[in-house]
Amino acid sequence: MSKSINWFKLNRSLHRDIGYFCIGMTLIFAISGIAVNHVEDWNPNYEVTQQRYKIDGLATQIDRDNFKPWLLEQLHIEADVKAQFWESPQRLKLFTKQDHTIVVSTADNSVLVEQVKPRVVLRSFNFLHLNEARKAWTYFSDAYAVMLIFLSLSALFMVKGRYGAFGKRGWLVVAGIAVPLTFILAYS
Repeated sequence: MSKSINWFKLNRSLHRDIGYFCIGMTLIFAISGIAVNHVEDWNPNYEVTQQRYKIDGLATQIDRDNFKPWLLEQLHIEADVKAQFWESPQRLKLFTKQDHTIVVSTADNSVLVEQVKPRVVLRSFNFLHLNEARKAWTYFSDAYAVMLIFLSLSALFMVKGRYGAFGKRGWLVVAGIAVPLTFILAYS
């Protein structure tokens, strides 16, 4: 006597287990998606800070041999300068080993200190979301996309009867399809 497969039970089990497996990836893609979506408003990968200073005597100090240590002391920066160049006859750019960019303007005795720090967790999420890793990550991302397709289709058969996707809750399925279609029609 052969035992028949309970497709409803199998669907629920696969939906549950694949759903659990996809939790981590879904959170990474969702958080990164929000961050990258607003890239015009902020830098999702790096935190950029800027501070401006006015320092009297810059023009006279800049030609001295100990100018760089003197300037760093004035700015209260404990770092070593790794490179420098004259951007223009009155603008000197210095770069420190601790990721400071210092722009010295002798025309108005001003200094701009910019520091760029990576947002470690968010930068890692964006690295995966934007597929900067390439290679094997591309195949894993494709597999993840297939699993999401399965989750969306298997959800249609999770609840039987009038409370399922083919009953009273069917309007949710229609709404979920209608929203992106509306945006396509409105913006394309």
